[in-house]
Amino acid sequence: MGFITENEPLRHDLAFYLPTEILCGRGKVRKLGVELQIEPDLADRQRVVLVTDKGVAAAGLVDEVLAGLADSSYDVITVFDAVPPDSDVTTVYHLSEVIRREHAQLIIALGGGSVMDTAKAGSLIATHGGEIRDYVGGFMVPGPCLPLIAIPTTTGTGSEVSLGAVVKDQEARTKITITSPFLYPRLAILDPEMVKTLPARLVAWTGMDALTHAIEAYVSSDHDPISEALAFRATEMIFDNLEAAVNESDHVEARARLQLAATMAAMAFNSAGLGAVHAINHTVGAMFGIHHGLGNAVALPTVMEYNRPACPARFAALARAMGVDRMDLSQEELGRWAIERVRQLRRALGIPQCYRDLGVPTDEATISAIAEGAMNDMLLAFNPRKMSVDEMKALVARVVRGAESE
Repeated sequence: MGFITENEPLRHDLAFYLPTEILCGRGKVRKLGVELQIEPDLADRQRVVLVTDKGVAAAGLVDEVLAGLADSSYDVITVFDAVPPDSDVTTVYHLSEVIRREHAQLIIALGGGSVMDTAKAGSLIATHGGEIRDYVGGFMVPGPCLPLIAIPTTTGTGSEVSLGAVVKDQEARTKITITSPFLYPRLAILDPEMVKTLPARLVAWTGMDALTHAIEAYVSSDHDPISEALAFRATEMIFDNLEAAVNESDHVEARARLQLAATMAAMAFNSAGLGAVHAINHTVGAMFGIHHGLGNAVALPTVMEYNRPACPARFAALARAMGVDRMDLSQEELGRWAIERVRQLRRALGIPQCYRDLGVPTDEATISAIAEGAMNDMLLAFNPRKMSVDEMKALVARVVRGAESE
C-alpha cells in the first residue's frame, strides 16, 4: 500500500473545515430561487446585490440568474457589473458603498475569481467598515459578513469554496490577501451551463490555475490525508479533461468535470496552503497585470523543478495522477516525468514558457523586485522547500528569462 508515498505518519493535529454547501449539476442556476428558499438562514434575505463583470453579463449569464429568481420572493435590487479582470481596492470600496446604500441582505457573485473575491471583500467592508488593509493576513475579520452565494463562471479559481480574497492595490503594485473563516461563501453552485460559453483561452488559463492549486496543495509542507486525496483526484480530473474542455466548446461533460476539479483543488489548498508559484505570481500579477491563471501556468514547472528534491515521493505520486503508468521507472524518474507532463500540457495549450514572453522585463532590478515581493507573500510559508533571498532571486530569474530546457 502506498508504494510511492509510503505510509507517512500524521505530522500534526488535523482540522478540516468547510462550511460552504456545494450544489453541483446542470440547470441548478435555473432553480436558484427554489434552492435559496429551502435554506432556513437564507429564506428571508430577499434584498440581493448581484456582483459580476461586463463579460459575464454580455454572455447572457446574468439573465440566467435573474430568470432563476423570477418566480421567487428574492429581489435583485442592483446588478454591480463593474468588476475588472484583475480586481482592485477601488472596486471593492465602490461595491461596499452599493451594498450599504441598498441595505442588501444577500450577495450573489457570478463570475471568476476576481468577481468572487471582490464580493467577499466588498461585503467585508460594508459589514465591518475600515480600510481593506486593516484585514490583511490571516484571521483579522472580527465576525460574519453578509451571506454570499458563489456561482463560478470559470474553471479554475476555487474562490467559491475558499476562505480567502485577493485584490490588487494599484498604488503599491501589490496583491492584498485576506483569509478568514468568515469569508467562506454560504453556498457554491456549480452549474456546467455557466462555463459553456467560456472562451477557450480562459478555460486553459483557469484550468491551469486549478492544476497549480492541486499540485501546490499536494506537495505543501502542511499537507494532510484529506487535502492530498482531494488534490490528487483533482490532478487526475484536470489531466483527463482540460484539453477536451479547451478544444471542444460543446464538450459539456469535460467542462463540468473540470469545474468540479477546480473546486476540489480549492478545498485542498484551504487546508494545506499553496506555495512559491503563487508567491511569485502574486507579485508578477500586481506589477504587470498578467492574468492569474496564465501567470501560474508559466511559473509552475520551473517551481516544481526547484521543489522536487524536497519531496520526491510526492512528485512521483503526481506522475501517476497525470497518467504516467510505468512500473519500470524509479521514484526520481517518475518525479521528473510529472514535471515533463505539466510542460507537455502547457505546450498543448499554447502557453508561453517564461514571463519574458508576456512582456516582463528581464533586468536585475525587476528580478529583485519580484523576488522581494515573493519572499513577503504569506503563501511561501507552505512551500515544501525553503529558500533564501538569493535562492528566490535565482528561481525568479529562471521563471522570467526562461532558463528551462524544453
